This record gives sequence, structure tokens and C-alpha cells, in this order.
Amino acid sequence: MIATDAQVLPPSTGEFLAVVLARDLGDGEKAIIGTNSDIQLAACNLAQRLHAPNLWWVSGPGGMVNPRREMLLSTADFENIESAEAWLDLPNMVDFIDWQIHFFDFAILSAIQIDRFGNINTVAIGDHAKPKLRGPGVVGIAALTGLSKRFYVVLTRHDRSAFVPKVDFISGPGYLDGGNSREERGLPPGGPKLIVTPLGVFDFVPGSRAMRIKSLHPGVSLEQVRDSTGFDLVVDGTPPVTPVPAAAELEILRARVDSKGALRKKFP
Repeated sequence: MIATDAQVLPPSTGEFLAVVLARDLGDGEKAIIGTNSDIQLAACNLAQRLHAPNLWWVSGPGGMVNPRREMLLSTADFENIESAEAWLDLPNMVDFIDWQIHFFDFAILSAIQIDRFGNINTVAIGDHAKPKLRGPGVVGIAALTGLSKRFYVVLTRHDRSAFVPKVDFISGPGYLDGGNSREERGLPPGGPKLIVTPLGVFDFVPGSRAMRIKSLHPGVSLEQVRDSTGFDLVVDGTPPVTPVPAAAELEILRARVDSKGALRKKFP
């Protein structure tokens, strides 16, 4: 039944982004993900079942390590404890989140704003004292973006209010002002690797650290991405098309990772 669904039903936006992200996660790596993280969670669990059986992830808000379930739950849900390999209390979480450089190979995050050098804002849009929109706050993001070997950003919308020339508040440092400014200000090597959105996949130019188009999703034009971005993206030639999820990827995602179809319902 699932194989038939994978062949008939095209991927939803949520499923597409989860598959694209899962492909870049490596075996044996250590990851941390946040609270409202359906796509991020699905990507990690899918990577484990496809090519990275020794990848392990920990829930930032809950401390559960590698809960094994066939459906998506909030990473803060206590029901994850039952199927987790371990459960870490808050003092231990703080020890390696805030103090150990490169303990995590990667973090997967979201944001309300991102700029051309991959700095992210989860705090507020507009004047911090009287914001137009208030986000969830820093919630450990500064440490994760500053100390992980790399991080990914998943955004479920791509428009000029999200992709801005300079974020209103840096809650998670990317490459700061570009070039070597991250290292010059005392941060260890690291920074954003990929930004994944409904329009495409984006990386950063070595040297300048400016955001670059890595690939565009099927049916998305270069003009559409430029019109939806508040700064000039680097374009090297004609951007390739992001490979669509294969039937086998969708089959495993829908049968063993997201059996209740949360990604299709939340991100159609």
C-alpha cells in the first residue's frame, strides 16, 4: 500500500524538504534539533533508515536520544522517552550544548529571518523594544550555531520578509559580515552549510561567505527566487534542478518515519 502511495502521490513540501535534508546527513554524526521540528526530525530519522544507521540525534528541549518511532511527535513530547536510547537531564545538556566546541557535528534550525551571510533571527522583527513580530527567542540557538561544526536552516516559506539583507537581531551567528569575520570575532570554525526552502537549496561561497543558489526545485525559476529574496544571491551559471525524492525514499519516509502523514498535513 505504501509503495503504491509513493508511486502515485507526489511529495508534499514537507516531505520534499525532509528528503533533501536527509541526503546530506552522515553516518556516525551527532546532531541536535529543536522543539517545533517536524521536518528536521523526519530528515534525521529518514537518514538513519536509508544510509546513516549510526547517526544519532538528541532533542534539545527534552534530552531524549534517538527515539525510534514510525510517526512524528514533538521532540518535547514525553512519549519519546519510551523508545529513546537514553535520556539526558538539563545539567548534562547544558554541559555539551554551551561549553563543548564541536561536540555536535550539526544542528538543524529554523528562523523568522535569515540574511545573506546566514545569520538567523528567532527573536523579533522590528525594534526589539516594540517589535512587529516576536519569535520564540534565543533558546540556546546562539550556542548551537556558534559551537557546532555546521548547521542547517529549514524554512517553510521563502519571501522578502524572511530573506533580508541584514537580520533585525542575530540570535544565531552565521558568517556574520562575511569573509573571515566569524573567526575574527572569536568563534570556532563552523557556520551554516545549507539553507533549504520551498524554492531551492542554498549554500555559501567559500571566501566571501555570501549565500549562493545550489539548486532550484522543479518548476521554480531563477526570476522567482530573485523576486522572493531581499538581497542579491550569488549564481554560478545555470542552477541545477534539485533531484526529486525517489519512490524508495518516499516509501520509507511514509511507512517508517511519518506513518500518520504529518508532513503532508502540515506542509502540503
